[in-house]
Amino acid sequence: MIPSMINQLAYISDTITQLFDYIDEKVLSKHPIENKMSVWEVCMHIAQIPQADLLICKGYNADQMQLYYEESKPVNIQAAKEQFLEGIQRVMKHIEQLTEDTLSKEFTTYWGSEYRTGEWFLQIMNHLVHHRMQLYSYLVILNRDVQVVLFR
Repeated sequence: MIPSMINQLAYISDTITQLFDYIDEKVLSKHPIENKMSVWEVCMHIAQIPQADLLICKGYNADQMQLYYEESKPVNIQAAKEQFLEGIQRVMKHIEQLTEDTLSKEFTTYWGSEYRTGEWFLQIMNHLVHHRMQLYSYLVILNRDVQVVLFR
């Protein structure tokens, strides 16, 4: 199961970085859907997800997570892409070190939800896929000719 998780995470990561390549200064501040995040806010959130979700799995509390979010804001799209890729590498390294037994280990998030470690890594992938589709949709709404295959 672990090699399959890494394989899927690599594909998700690759498609997200491809989407980042469609973004320039002209679209960063756009809000394609009224009262929702801007393109930049989505990119910034995606950049933070891998490391944030890994920290949650490691038992960080609400205050520690708030500090992480405040201190880990990228300054531009290139920095967001780099931060995202660094976070993905940390997640993959962490997954590689797991055993089948540790995938069943239970933990509680800072908001009180209980997960098994393997289940949490599925949640990380779901979280990334959700925002990948959000970014893809934003780009399409903004008339970008997006040529990224999201599923294979």
